[in-house]
Amino acid sequence: MVTMFFVLRTKDARQAASLSGMAQSFGYMLAAIGPLLFGMLHDWTKGWTLPLLIQVILAIALLIAGIQASKNRMIG
Repeated sequence: MVTMFFVLRTKDARQAASLSGMAQSFGYMLAAIGPLLFGMLHDWTKGWTLPLLIQVILAIALLIAGIQASKNRMIG
């Protein structure tokens, strides 16, 4: 289902493949290092307040990005 979003926002298969590759590379990289950084931040601050605050801020940023991405327009 997620890969369909790339197809709906691009004009041809080449653009869809390029956008999908970029987005998936970034997503997998973040998924790989995110928990490590979250744990390191918890160890550094000796608490959960700052790590969870950062997570809330990132969730709000993703909400704004999702709203922008949901607009009915083509990329490129």
